[in-house]
Amino acid sequence: MPKKHHQRALQIKPQSTEPRSLALSKPTRLQNESHSQRSVNDLIRDSRRLQLRSETRAPTAAENAHSIHPSVRAVLDLPPPPSPAPRFRPGVRSSGSSSGPSRLRRIPGPPPPRSWLTDSIHAPPSVRSSQNPADGSIQRVQVRRSNLPDGAFPPEGSLQHIVMKKIASDWEWHAEQDLDYFNYLPVKMRETLLSYIAVYGDHIAANPLRALFLHETERQERDEVTRLDLSTALGCWTTFKQLERDLFVKNIGPVAGSRFMGPHTEPAPESWDAESDSDESSVPTISPTPKTIYNFSNLKHLSLAVIGSNAKAASWSSLLSLAAELRTLTSLSLAYWPQPTFTPNAASTRAIVQSPGSRPVVYGGSDIYTAYDNNWREAAGILRTLSRSLYCLKWLDLTGCAWLAALQYSPSPSSSPSTSPTLGSLSPTTKEPLGPEWNGGWRGLEKLILEVGWRPVPPTVKDNRYFALETVSWNVETERQLYRYRKDRELYSEIRSTAQSVARHLRAIRKLAGGIWLDVEIGADLEPLIEPKW
Repeated sequence: MPKKHHQRALQIKPQSTEPRSLALSKPTRLQNESHSQRSVNDLIRDSRRLQLRSETRAPTAAENAHSIHPSVRAVLDLPPPPSPAPRFRPGVRSSGSSSGPSRLRRIPGPPPPRSWLTDSIHAPPSVRSSQNPADGSIQRVQVRRSNLPDGAFPPEGSLQHIVMKKIASDWEWHAEQDLDYFNYLPVKMRETLLSYIAVYGDHIAANPLRALFLHETERQERDEVTRLDLSTALGCWTTFKQLERDLFVKNIGPVAGSRFMGPHTEPAPESWDAESDSDESSVPTISPTPKTIYNFSNLKHLSLAVIGSNAKAASWSSLLSLAAELRTLTSLSLAYWPQPTFTPNAASTRAIVQSPGSRPVVYGGSDIYTAYDNNWREAAGILRTLSRSLYCLKWLDLTGCAWLAALQYSPSPSSSPSTSPTLGSLSPTTKEPLGPEWNGGWRGLEKLILEVGWRPVPPTVKDNRYFALETVSWNVETERQLYRYRKDRELYSEIRSTAQSVARHLRAIRKLAGGIWLDVEIGADLEPLIEPKW
């Protein structure tokens, strides 16, 4: 038989008649009784919750305390304030914890092979290879030295060498603390210290040119400066605009179109037909020309070499503007400068600008295929303008420049510089020099440095020792390193061969015109490669 359905009345819990203190303590007793009955999973979940709560806790009162001025804190002898806690950012792994909401989302699937990451520009620094050509960090020893003429350097190991090297490495501190003491140093010693800063100073923000020569320095001392080694300065602690303000100042004088009020001048009449009441002849109106005031009037040697990523700060248009004011330079260093062009950002852009009534103009004179097509027309024109400005040059350093072929550019592919030097330097249509004027503006050039600027380094093993190529054991990583080493040697030999061709071409031009001998420094060749025996 089916069971009877019993209707139950709505049960309402009556109000407790226990005292309030007993009622408040009752849930606590129930919680303590249930705490002993929880499972292991509940305990693990609670511990994770407490750990997350401790990581994202609110700042304490000590961290929110009002800041006190450092001078007042030093007087009251108070401890330094604690550093602020790191801000919680979702999706970023926190130091010391590998779980929780700050954990990075992993990419599904197995990790990529290490060989894929070593040659990738998106690889982390810990995995990236030190010979990555896309990153520009090929394992090469770059020549970083100061070889400007008229330099007197102390011998290595001497006390003066050690002190100057220490000052150059800690230049930021000395520029702040010893700024008023640099004026007591002789001018030649300050020039040497500037060269030490160019070689041993890294990540410099304080301008050493202003601290050594332009800070409360008399005009007579600045006239004694003949050598400024500003290697690695561009893009690091100065720019071309700042350099122009440090080297010279253009004084405009009176406003253009105004009359120079002299002893024999009178105010301008209201009209040209009005007769002058003065019997004396008036001085005609002369538009004033800008007058350049040079801070270093006897500057002869200048180095503008750049290193590494700072090559982007090297501007050829700014260099031509600077060279127009420094025509008396006898030594110039342009080591590691990029390809001569007025549009460096348009190397991969080709656009034709058309305007009515005129010929179409191609935007960008040089492109990424300039070296492959041997089309150095724009580079040769820039170098020709530079040679016309620096007509007193006797020493030129082009170390590490990959555009040495522009020095012997010839528009005719059939002409060879070795057999016909006149065609290699003159255009068959205009009969004007396409490259630098070696027998014109640069007819006094005596020393030309065309070194490669770097040398390849043999592969290394894990203990950072160069292994002998004839005794190395074969593996994939060793084969990859040896392949890159061979490629670097081929590139080194190619650049050096181009420098030798340029040297023969320039000497032939000088000999044909009866000019002086040009000494070209190329550098030593590499030792023969010993192939390993697997």
